[in-house]
Amino acid sequence: MNNKTFLTLLFAVSCSVMMARDIHVSVNGNDVNLGSANSPYRTINKAAKEAVPGDVITVHEGTYRELVRPQRSGTKDKPIVYQAAEGERVVITGSEPTKGWVKVANNTWKLVVDNDFWQGANPFDELIYGGWYYGEGKLNHTGWVFLGDEPIREIFSLEDVMKPLEGEPRWYVESGGNGGNVLMNIGEVWALDNKKILPMDASVELGDQGIVLGGDRANLGYLQEGSVIHYENVDFGEKGTNTFFVSAATLVKRATIEMRLDEPGGELLGTCEITNTGDWLKEKTFAINMKRELKGKQNIRLVTRAPKLDPTVPTIIYAQFPDGTDPNGGSVEITARPQVFYPEHVGVDYITVRGFILQNAATNWAPPSAEQPGLIGPRWAKGWVIEDNLIRNSRCSGISLGRPTFGHAHHYLRMPPKVYAMPNGGQTVEQLKDFFDNASWTKEEAGFHVIKNNHIYNCGQAGIVGCSGASFSLIEGNEIHEIGQNENFWGYENAGIKFHFSTDVTIRRNHIYNVAHWGLWLDWGNQGSRVDGNLFHDNKADDLFLEVCHGPLSIFNNILLSKSSIWLKSQGVAMAHNLITSNVGISSDIRNTYFYEPHGTTSVGKVRNVGGDHRWYNNVFVGESASLGKWGRSELALPVWYDGNVFAQGARAAKADKTALVDSTFNPGAKLEEREDGWYLLMDVPESWTKDVKRKAVTGELLGKAIIPQQSFTNPDDSPIKVDTDILGNKRKLSNPYPGPIEIKKAGHQEFKVWPKPISLIPDFAK
Repeated sequence: MNNKTFLTLLFAVSCSVMMARDIHVSVNGNDVNLGSANSPYRTINKAAKEAVPGDVITVHEGTYRELVRPQRSGTKDKPIVYQAAEGERVVITGSEPTKGWVKVANNTWKLVVDNDFWQGANPFDELIYGGWYYGEGKLNHTGWVFLGDEPIREIFSLEDVMKPLEGEPRWYVESGGNGGNVLMNIGEVWALDNKKILPMDASVELGDQGIVLGGDRANLGYLQEGSVIHYENVDFGEKGTNTFFVSAATLVKRATIEMRLDEPGGELLGTCEITNTGDWLKEKTFAINMKRELKGKQNIRLVTRAPKLDPTVPTIIYAQFPDGTDPNGGSVEITARPQVFYPEHVGVDYITVRGFILQNAATNWAPPSAEQPGLIGPRWAKGWVIEDNLIRNSRCSGISLGRPTFGHAHHYLRMPPKVYAMPNGGQTVEQLKDFFDNASWTKEEAGFHVIKNNHIYNCGQAGIVGCSGASFSLIEGNEIHEIGQNENFWGYENAGIKFHFSTDVTIRRNHIYNVAHWGLWLDWGNQGSRVDGNLFHDNKADDLFLEVCHGPLSIFNNILLSKSSIWLKSQGVAMAHNLITSNVGISSDIRNTYFYEPHGTTSVGKVRNVGGDHRWYNNVFVGESASLGKWGRSELALPVWYDGNVFAQGARAAKADKTALVDSTFNPGAKLEEREDGWYLLMDVPESWTKDVKRKAVTGELLGKAIIPQQSFTNPDDSPIKVDTDILGNKRKLSNPYPGPIEIKKAGHQEFKVWPKPISLIPDFAK
C-alpha cells in the first residue's frame, strides 16, 4: 500500500468515527466564524463545503440569496441534512431585490441592469428552448419579475408594455445579449442537388443527438460555442459543387457555422451566419458558399460559433405595476440564478432538505433527452429526502429527479454513428450508449428518493419532473397546483408530475389541481409504478395519462374529478377502487417501447403498444361524461378484465363488462368542496352498491401478471399487492370491499375530508 492510498484510507476511517457535527447558519453570521450555534456561518454554501456524512446544517430565520451547491455525499445511514430551524421562516431564493426603477409612462417603469449584476448567465437574455417545447413564436425568457411573492408574466413588445395597465401586470425586456448560450438546432444538410443527410445519420459533440420538434422529427440540438457535428461520406457528386445547405432553427439573434474538412480544426471551407428564424421549431435554409469546389464523398465537420458581444450593453426591463406601487420600495425582485438548491456535479448522494421556502428560480425547459434542471434537485444521485418545503415560482420545473446531461432521444431515433459524452456530464460513452440504444442504466446510479409533504406551485412546466432518476422513489403527501397557468408557452412535458422510465416509483396521497395540462403523466418505460390515493381536480387535460408503458402499473384509490379523467395508452394496467367522474380514453399506439427485468433498470425488450391487458375492478364511474373506452376499444389486441364496477348517473360501461352494476338513474352528487380545514368529498350512496353485488378483494393473485414483461403486480419490495386500505387509510372489508376509493360503511349522504391527509399537514410557510 503506497502512502497516498494509506492516507486516503486513514481519512475515510477518521470521518466514519467522527462525531456528527451541528453546523449553524444565520443571516447575522460570518463565514469566518466557527459554524456553531453561538458562532454561525453567514452562507449555506460555506456550511455545504464543511459538511461530511452525518452532519446537520441548521439554517436560521431570514432570506438567503444564494444557489446552494451540496459538495459531498452523505451515506444511507448518515445523510447530510439541510434544515430550517424549528419554527423559523427560512427563505432560499434565486431572486434579487432591485432599485433604480424609473417611471416612463402610465403604470410602466423601467430598470437598467448592468451585466455585472448577474451571477452567471443573464436570465433576461436566456431564452426557453428544448425538446417537446412550444414557444408559439414567442421569445420566452427564463427570467421573471416578482411583485411580492407573485410573478409578473412576460409580454413581447415595448408598445404593449407601455399601455395603461389592464388586468394583470406584464413585463418586457430588451437585452444586449444574444439570447443565451444555446445557439441553434440543425436538421437536414445537403450538397447542391444531392441527397439530404438526416440528423440521425450524423453525430454531435457537445450537443444533443435528438431534439424532438414535433411527432418523430428530431434535430441535432443544444448546439453552443464549439459544438461539432460530424458527417461522414457526404456526397458532393461527380461534377462537384461549391455550395452546401443547412436547415436550422434558432431563437438567438445570430450565430455562425464553420464548415471544415475531415476534422473540427481542419481546412475552413466556408462559413454562414444563422439568424433568428422566429421560433425554436421554425427551420430555414442557410447556404454556405464554399471557398473551393468539392467532389465525391467527403467527411465534413460543422462547428457552431457564438458572436462576440459588447459587455457594456445593459439589460433594460420594462414592467407594469398597479397604482400606488413603488417598485423601489423593496417589493420588486428579479431572478438572478438558474436554480436554488442543485449540485454542480452528479453523484452527490443522501442529502436531506427540510423545512425551507425555496423560490424564484430561472429554470429552463426540462426534456427527457437532455439535462432536466429544476428549482431543486439531486442532478442524478440517489437517496435524497426533500420534505416539508414550500417550493414555488420556478420558471419551468419545481423538483427535478431527472437526467444530468444529454441522454439523446433514444426512443425516437436509431443509434447515431458515434456517441460523445458531455464534458463533466458524469456519464461515460458506454453509459450513454446503453441508455440511448437500450434505455438501460445502472440501478445504483440514481433514484431511491423521498419527496414528501411539499407544497409546490407556480411552475411553468412541471411540479415534479424526471427521466429515470425518479425510480424506486416515494412521492407522497405533496400539494401541487398552478402549474403552467397563464403561460405563453407549453409542451409535451407539462404536468403536475411527469416521469419517464420510472421503475417502482410510488406516487400516493398527493393533491394535484389547477394544472394547465396533465395532472400526472407516466410516459415510456414506467414499470412497477403504484399510483395510490391521490386527489385530482380542475386540471385542463387528463388527470392521469399513462403513455406507452407495458406495466405492471397499479392505479388504486384515486379520486379523479377533472373534465377528462384518464387517457389510457398503456398496457399491463390495474385500475381498482377509483372514483371517476369523466371520460376514460383507451387506445393503442404504433410505437415500440421498452420493458424491463422486474424491479430493475435493464431493458429486456422493445415492443409495440397494441392496447389492452387492463384490469378494471371495483371502480365507481359517475356522470354522463364518465364513459369507459371512448376512443375505439376495437383497437385493443390484448384482453381486458372487469369485475365489481359501478356506473351511476348516466355513466356508460363497456359492453364487455358483464358484471357491472349500472345505476343510471341514481345521482350520487359527487363533488369536491373546499373548506377552511381542507377539501371534502360530498356524495350520496345507496345500499344497492353493496347488497346487489359481491365484490372480490383486489390482490396480486387476482391481478396476475402484466402480459408483456411477465411481471406480477407486486409492491416495489416484491411483496404481494393487497388493496386492503382506502384513500383515507381505513381498513377495507376484504370479504366484500366497497367500490370506489373510500370504504363506506353506511348508505346515505357522506362527507369525507380528503385533504389534508392524516399523514401530515403541509405547513403554511407563507403566513
